[in-house]
Amino acid sequence: MKRLVLLLAILPCHAEPAADPATAGPKIVAEASAKLLAELTAAIAKDGPQGAIAVCSERAPQIAAETGKAHGVTLRRATTKPRNPKNAADAIKRKTLETFAAAIEAKQPPQPQVIAAENGGKVFHAPILLASPLCLQCHGNPERDITPATREALRKAYPADQATGYTVGQLRGLWSVNFPNR
Repeated sequence: MKRLVLLLAILPCHAEPAADPATAGPKIVAEASAKLLAELTAAIAKDGPQGAIAVCSERAPQIAAETGKAHGVTLRRATTKPRNPKNAADAIKRKTLETFAAAIEAKQPPQPQVIAAENGGKVFHAPILLASPLCLQCHGNPERDITPATREALRKAYPADQATGYTVGQLRGLWSVNFPNR
């Protein structure tokens, strides 16, 4: 995450995406990631991990929508282990997640991908890795990393939660940036 924040500081922000999703996609993802990380960090500092739950459930989709709109794209997160069912990966995203997971298993960094979209546009996929022990307060081992109060808050907010059991460095999901056909 630190690399994304540093990357954001040196990259200009444009209202219109560049023609090349491989160039514009990382900038858009870095911008959204930095905003989300800042809000999560502030919420945890103020209210503990329970404060992060509201940020993830309410602000994360808003941040993605706002950032996407600013760049003329659709920006979403997806995973095979969703906390929010709206973030469940479809077949195309699952295939990308499998590719990312295979790279990690082979001790290689997962490489972002640009694929063709059904609408004739392009889609940029970037991996989301659990980069910090801070993430484990909500996504780690429920018995070891997540406090009982946080587990209860997660259960209330997400009765069908699948997003626990992770360790630092694991693949959590992906960012998907859909560039419309222009």
